[in-house]
Amino acid sequence: MRLHCYGGGVPRRVDAESQRADIAAAVLRLVARSGVEAVSLREVASEAGVSMGRVQHYFRSKQEMLLHGIRLAMGRMEERIAERLRGVPTGVPAEQALRAAIAEVLGDDPETRQVIRASVAYYARAQEDAEVAEVIFGDDPELRRFAELAIGQAQQEGRAAAEVDPALEAEILWSLADSLGTKVAFGQLDAEQARATMDYHLHRLFGRAPDEA
Repeated sequence: MRLHCYGGGVPRRVDAESQRADIAAAVLRLVARSGVEAVSLREVASEAGVSMGRVQHYFRSKQEMLLHGIRLAMGRMEERIAERLRGVPTGVPAEQALRAAIAEVLGDDPETRQVIRASVAYYARAQEDAEVAEVIFGDDPELRRFAELAIGQAQQEGRAAAEVDPALEAEILWSLADSLGTKVAFGQLDAEQARATMDYHLHRLFGRAPDEA
């Protein structure tokens, strides 16, 4: 099937995806700033700098806008985590990759902070909306399994105490990361304090990070 072009050869499909992404980003900014209740056709159009008709062209309902907004945001956050993981040298202990992922969750990046604020605003909606809940919490088991494997490997190699339960420690670790990241995102804790708290916990679990040794 031919992809029709216009405006100097820009594919319609690509342009449509770009405009949907721009509107979804506006939705996320609104939610992060003022909550889910602030999302309306008029407010989204104003935030995105487009007409209400343009918003309606790409999104049939508020629900569709909210879902696309959080999916886009979570996807970008996953990409940033993946980028951090790609920067971890091969052959280093598994917990170093875990530290890299946690560093993103703690909200160093301004966009990550925005995503976290928006995610918190979505929590109440997630109680009654399975699609929203899946977007926000769907990756949690994978993250915990990632941590559990890293802790288990550290045990086998003598860097974590033999008596700790990797599954429970993974739950504790990500719960702490979520809490610290939320505090940073809402300005209740600065990133340096959050990192110091997390480093203290990781030091007790794994010992010192390589650059501290």
